[in-house]
Amino acid sequence: MGEGLPLGEFTETHLLDIISETISGAVLLYDRNDTIVFASAQLRNFLPALPVIPARGTRLRDIFGVIFDNGGYAPKSSTATDHRHPASREDWVAGEIASLWKERAETLVHRGGDRWMSLAKRRLPSGFGICIFRDVSDVRKREEQWRADLERVQVTEEILDHLPFPVIVKDRKLTYVAINQAACSLYDLAPEAILGHNTIDLHVEDFALRVDEADRKVLETGVPSQIAENVTRPDGSAGILITRKFRIGKPGRYLVVTAMEDLSDAVEAGFEPQRLFAGLEGLDFVHSDMRHVIKDPDRNAPKSRARDIAGCKVLLVTAMQATEETGVALLTDAGLDATAARSIDEMNAIVQIAEERDVRIDLIVVDGEMDVACLEAAQDTGIDCAIIEAFQLETELVKLVTRHLQKRDPSSPPADEEADWQIAQTASIDVLVAEDNPVNQVVFSQILEGFGYRYVIASDGEEAVRLWRELNPRLILMDITLPVLNGFEAASKIRETEEVAGRTPIIGVLSPAIEGDRDACWAAGMNDVVMKPLSPDALEEKFRQFMGEDFRKWRHSIGN
Repeated sequence: MGEGLPLGEFTETHLLDIISETISGAVLLYDRNDTIVFASAQLRNFLPALPVIPARGTRLRDIFGVIFDNGGYAPKSSTATDHRHPASREDWVAGEIASLWKERAETLVHRGGDRWMSLAKRRLPSGFGICIFRDVSDVRKREEQWRADLERVQVTEEILDHLPFPVIVKDRKLTYVAINQAACSLYDLAPEAILGHNTIDLHVEDFALRVDEADRKVLETGVPSQIAENVTRPDGSAGILITRKFRIGKPGRYLVVTAMEDLSDAVEAGFEPQRLFAGLEGLDFVHSDMRHVIKDPDRNAPKSRARDIAGCKVLLVTAMQATEETGVALLTDAGLDATAARSIDEMNAIVQIAEERDVRIDLIVVDGEMDVACLEAAQDTGIDCAIIEAFQLETELVKLVTRHLQKRDPSSPPADEEADWQIAQTASIDVLVAEDNPVNQVVFSQILEGFGYRYVIASDGEEAVRLWRELNPRLILMDITLPVLNGFEAASKIRETEEVAGRTPIIGVLSPAIEGDRDACWAAGMNDVVMKPLSPDALEEKFRQFMGEDFRKWRHSIGN
């Protein structure tokens, strides 16, 4: 045990050393008299100004004095002359001591070059204090890279927005996801009236179907196309456009970009047509009527996808301020009446106030980072619920909310709550999901409902095997950490008993990559894996890969 050192003290000292190793940092513990109780061996990695690790009983004032005399927290370099704080020695030391007496304080120290150190200080009610030193250089690098990337994106967006010719971007569902000012002028619509919509929402049917067919062909083949168009603009005027389409992105994340060149002014100015259309001699001009759809309320014509959601009330539940600010802003910009709650109690209070004032909340959206009890409490309110992950916020939140608000006809009775996402077992299904976590069950249900798939969810491995026998799904999504039978065992049992070996594709659902889990998936007979957190794009790519032609026919049918 070491020279009379009490067992308790020995254990605490080594426990603190273990904590320091675990967090890849250093720990400094001090009492109400500002004397050292414990200093971990890693301390000198962060404070090279200290000649030795401070012994127990050393005064903090003496330690800070040595740090100041040797240039402060930032180590000296051969090129630097003086790193010391501009304040006097006594003022600097007094300021550091004072910061340790705050209930909690966070300090970020630049140690020169690209090195940064974080100091987290806490003062406990007992009077003892703790300071944790951590190297956050990599975090700072990522933040700076993120800022640089964001600035680059903003500059790119500004350039595209000010191009003199229309540019339009659509996603894999042929939904408008980006559009510049010139395109808005051509369409004679504000950006918010275009983004999030499809061509059929904005234009006459013949034109919309032809545009969607051309976009879909580019998305599927990757072969660029160009079209010569005699255009009737939304204001009724005529024009001549050369429209070029091409695909960008990666598998599962493809986008189709449309760039239009308006040649009307050039033709009117007398430019020779053979020069204007050089290289396009083989193209036939098609007539494109870009006039907007006129909705007749007295007819049963299809309505815009954005119908009936303006002004709907959405409650976002998240403990994260950044998620709250971004989410509420996105929903408000989409024309929704949105507010946020930071906890279960705050959510329940808002719901209660709404009931007392006879105000209807249409949807509760729960941040996936919240405890599962929060989702259960939201479901208990009887209000329609959805769940969103932080990484999906900017790209998926408005789409998710729109799907939920539009899927319910106000004139029809509410859906049977017992049905939930478990469909009748006599129905044929596309996807069997084996997942026991309630939050992930909701995530799966939202993604699959968005794709229009019929599905059922099993809560354990044994139930997954039974439902596979009964329902013969086209594909199985198998979480590996299931109760009763885990995912590996359930997959093995399916492979052992199926009549045609490998008939049903099984996709393992794994937490962040552990190579041993991947190997175990292959050994159990699974065809592939997908990682959490779940991404609609990642799942769609698996469906495309393992459902083959059926998948493409299905996507084509819903596109039309």
